[in-house]
Amino acid sequence: MNSVLNSLIYPVSFLFVLSVIVVVHELGHFLAARMCGVAVEAFSFGFGRVLWHRKDKHGTEWQISLLPLGGYVKMLGDADASSAKADEEKIRQLTDEEKKHAFAFQNVWKKLFIVFAGPAMNYVLAIVLLTGFFSAYGVLNIQPVVSAVAENSAAQKAGIQVNDRFVRVNGEEITEFSQLRRLVGLDKTLHITVERDGKNVELTAHLSKETGGAVLGVMSNADMDNLIKVSVWGAFKQALKDTWEMTVDTTVILKRIIMRQRSTEDMRGPLGIAEASGDAFRAGFEMFILFIVQVSVGIGFVNLLPVPVLDGGNIVILLIESVIRRPLGEKAQTVSVFIGFVFLLGLLVLTSWNDVVRIFQRLFG
Repeated sequence: MNSVLNSLIYPVSFLFVLSVIVVVHELGHFLAARMCGVAVEAFSFGFGRVLWHRKDKHGTEWQISLLPLGGYVKMLGDADASSAKADEEKIRQLTDEEKKHAFAFQNVWKKLFIVFAGPAMNYVLAIVLLTGFFSAYGVLNIQPVVSAVAENSAAQKAGIQVNDRFVRVNGEEITEFSQLRRLVGLDKTLHITVERDGKNVELTAHLSKETGGAVLGVMSNADMDNLIKVSVWGAFKQALKDTWEMTVDTTVILKRIIMRQRSTEDMRGPLGIAEASGDAFRAGFEMFILFIVQVSVGIGFVNLLPVPVLDGGNIVILLIESVIRRPLGEKAQTVSVFIGFVFLLGLLVLTSWNDVVRIFQRLFG
């Protein structure tokens, strides 16, 4: 019975995380549309067959659908739930008054605001959760001193010893242990300076599958004494700092993957996110909240990439239209949407393969 419940933790926690983040994302589009006077025909929690619905005084139909895989917002004039294209036939049938409230007839700045509001809301969620987390628990300030070194780890092979204090890693000065965790996720080769017996020692660690992947293998003394209580304002500033660092680090990783300086093996797909969400849930409430923060920032960041069908791609198209002062032709829009879907499909296949390989190795060694 316990094994069944444990196995259910992974899909249930994944669906919860996905639903929260996607619904918050769509809520950003919804609120921005309302602010700009754009009519929203439907706001659905989930996809597929509608189980419950109610129309509000603004004409928006709120729905709960069968498949709890996020949700969507459908604005007046959209062809479908993806909002990737306008419904040309329906737009032609709109009255002059209805056109004032259709997304397709808004000026470019309103459109940009509505499109950008989705990813922005993901960042808002991350900042709000982190602010609450730091206000409740405090901010960790762990000294970068090694308390233990794992057997056969990259750290042990590099010659790192207990009581070594990290001074620099890949040129960046280390003042807190959290910086080390972040840098380990960015690079496979770490040029490390540690302080040992009052002297600086230069070491090099190579992270590989054999040493646990993006794991160095060192531990520090982390306990409640390392928590520094902060005000709500202090928590908010720390939340902004952490969110910005997550974005910068993601940008660096993506750049290195594109430049073929880093393998794509670390990229996670749906199965990998489900695996990580289950692990975070089992680690406790605090870790689960921090995981939601990471995923929310990741979803917000990815949606801002200039890929057709993503919000970033739509922003690029809107900026092009603002320069040429006319909408892109229907053929150009169709081609761009096709390219976007092909790219995302390829990315899904690649990351899903990575997930299967990683999970297989985890289960069978």
